[in-house]
Amino acid sequence: MTYRKWTMTFLLGFILATTGCGQGAEPGTQPPGQAQRAGGATATVQAQGFTKADLQGVARTVRPGDGSVYVLNFWATWCPPCRAEMPEIQEFAASHASDLRFYAVNLQEKREEVQAFLTRNGYAMPILLDEDGSVSDAYRVRAIPTTLILNGKGEVILRREGMTTARELEDALKGAR
Repeated sequence: MTYRKWTMTFLLGFILATTGCGQGAEPGTQPPGQAQRAGGATATVQAQGFTKADLQGVARTVRPGDGSVYVLNFWATWCPPCRAEMPEIQEFAASHASDLRFYAVNLQEKREEVQAFLTRNGYAMPILLDEDGSVSDAYRVRAIPTTLILNGKGEVILRREGMTTARELEDALKGAR
């Protein structure tokens, strides 16, 4: 590979890794009706509930406001930043299996594709399939990965477009309880 092609490939990978896949809001802005805690004011927004199938075909219901803290991570198998954050996301989900409800919400991919990706990479975390895109539409997901934390009242207390870290999620959880 020539130096120029290598440089362009690296630059493209860096841009995708830092911004996520898709079209998000400009840095520092959020779509109307969303919340983000990042050193600025935090708007509280009531999240919508939904029911989606997991990888075994069992219907799982997310009921914001039921007293549970939810972490929703929207992703796809083809998204480089999603793939890059997966090991840390899995570790976070496993460490909080007993104190919150974590779901990795896959966007519009077939169950078989998602299962094959998880098996190939050794991931085991709660997955919900948003095959029709209705949940990502309801939560106004415009870039992936996008991660949200909903407190026990069902309020969106964190919305992170692009890659996140376990540390960011841990810090946000302090305000969720």
